[in-house]
Amino acid sequence: MSNPNPTEARTAKRKKRRGKPGTLEDARALLWRALTRAGELLEEEDPVLSLKAVHAVSQGASAYARIVEVGEMEARLAALEASGVGEDSPDAGPRLGRGAA
Repeated sequence: MSNPNPTEARTAKRKKRRGKPGTLEDARALLWRALTRAGELLEEEDPVLSLKAVHAVSQGASAYARIVEVGEMEARLAALEASGVGEDSPDAGPRLGRGAA
């Protein structure tokens, strides 16, 4: 017997699979574990596996650097927001206009 509404079943399956979204810290920790594992594979005897590990480390290190940078920017933004320096504050600094138009 076939499913009378396969679209509904697929949608429910997708929702179930998604779960709650991960955090930046989750991604950072996962990527660090992957980099550690790829670093261990650099010493393998198989040259093909070692070469793949080199590629994985270079790609992972780039992604890890971006994640760390975004985390630092989020922390700086949160600190600025917590300090109360906003657009209406006299300490907000100069404002840029639209020009002479």
